[in-house]
Amino acid sequence: MTKSREYDAIVVGGGHNGLVNGAYLAKAGLKTLILERRHLVGGAAITEELVPGFHFT
Repeated sequence: MTKSREYDAIVVGGGHNGLVNGAYLAKAGLKTLILERRHLVGGAAITEELVPGFHFT
């Protein structure tokens, strides 16, 4: 079985705005793909340890 790679909408960026946008599109019935280059989604809405012992929001 081959999976379909066709989407109605593609959102580039998995920050908080991209995630909300994707959620609205999916809720409206569109087959939606969200792409994020990093290993985490959430953009500025996440907390990360960029330097050992220091957490940034």
